[in-house]
Amino acid sequence: MKKINESFVCIGCGKEIPPAKKTCRNHCPYCFTSLHVDGEIPGDRSAECKGKMFPVEYFLKNGERKILFKCSVCGKEHWNKKAEDDDMTMLLSKIKREE
Repeated sequence: MKKINESFVCIGCGKEIPPAKKTCRNHCPYCFTSLHVDGEIPGDRSAECKGKMFPVEYFLKNGERKILFKCSVCGKEHWNKKAEDDDMTMLLSKIKREE
């Protein structure tokens, strides 16, 4: 795993997104859009499709909140940790599920 925690401009809403405080950020904390850039290893930047990824599932596992993202181009699914500053109201409305 290669740790990459950089600021970026969200491809979904256009907001400037700062690095996460306690983990590597891979999605916008406002609209929850992500970009399919990693292949099999987090941080490897080897994915070829570069499609937008959207949240499809959310749950609490072993005390850790997880979000499942699905690529809109190739269909690959990837679990990621919820960041401290993620907008939970927006997340739950995106996946149409109550916590």
